[in-house]
Amino acid sequence: MFIETLKTMRLYERQSKLGVYHTFHRKNTIYYFKCDSCGVTFLRPRAQVDPERASNDYKHVCSYCDTKKFAQTVGVKMRKIYKLDASSTITL
Repeated sequence: MFIETLKTMRLYERQSKLGVYHTFHRKNTIYYFKCDSCGVTFLRPRAQVDPERASNDYKHVCSYCDTKKFAQTVGVKMRKIYKLDASSTITL
């Protein structure tokens, strides 16, 4: 489950050729998710997440859970809801 978007800013310092220290910053956007399998909250950088998937229209699974097993259980639940047997060719 998508919870919120967080923005972070890191400050760095570098030394120029003349020996003068300059500070600069880098901004980073992080998505805050809750695992739909185990319920643990986790963070993902925006660069690793497709913009469409940063919503509650999709399921989100943390790195500790088995994604294939979770997808299988969701498929079984959906087939029970729509009363489809395992051999049907209709996509969910």
